[in-house]
Amino acid sequence: MVVFIIPVKSQRVSGSWNQFSKLFERTLKSVSNQTSPNFKIVVVCHEKPATKFEHPSIEYIHVDFDPPNLATVEKSKHDGLKEEDKSKKILAGINYSEQHNPDYLMVVDADDCISNKIVEFVDKHKGSNTNGWYLKKGYVYREGDRFISLNKENFNTLCGTCIIIKPGLIHRIFKNVPHLLFVHKTTSFEGNIELLRFPFPGAIYSMANGENHFMSNDKIKSLNSGNIFSLKTIKSIFRKLGKYRIKPLSENIKNEFGMYEIKNS
Repeated sequence: MVVFIIPVKSQRVSGSWNQFSKLFERTLKSVSNQTSPNFKIVVVCHEKPATKFEHPSIEYIHVDFDPPNLATVEKSKHDGLKEEDKSKKILAGINYSEQHNPDYLMVVDADDCISNKIVEFVDKHKGSNTNGWYLKKGYVYREGDRFISLNKENFNTLCGTCIIIKPGLIHRIFKNVPHLLFVHKTTSFEGNIELLRFPFPGAIYSMANGENHFMSNDKIKSLNSGNIFSLKTIKSIFRKLGKYRIKPLSENIKNEFGMYEIKNS
């Protein structure tokens, strides 16, 4: 069994709770659309987002610690507080998931989408010598675009939705300096323990959706002084990086990942 853990930000730190709830609902639908039924979804939150979507594999748990109080610190520390809050929720989800005796755990960010083939693949390839996988390949998508970019080289360094791992190892992904942090780019551990490369693109990283604090519209604009939202400019940036291939957002991709357009509220 695979248990998906989805940490959810508090309404108190959301720019638009309505917008975030729409993104979260899309994520739930995406994760629930697995071709194998051998999974559970654990949502960890302060408040349940506004969604009517239900699935028998979804379970909600509510944390009792306070959400980040961004008003008490300078803006430069906001991201750190949000990441610490997220990491504490992931830990709560890990502890809760023990009752399901999972073979593997996967953290999914609340605004991303995943391939519906993940659990089926894990079912076929799990074993005592398979510690887990990391997503070297994945898609990067700016909300509203007709195109999507395939990162072929280092998707796991960009997106938190990137690791499928045995429960006994997942605690080793966290660090405590300068604050509690889930280090999703981790691929190896002491003792010659390695995660395998997942063989196909496994997730879509949603950016510029209004609720992603690392890839907001303002941060994307800062990457280039020109028209960052033109297809020509995006292609130029990605080609320079040498890690991306731009392709149309096809019906096949939409169906596999449960991707659909969400307009900003």
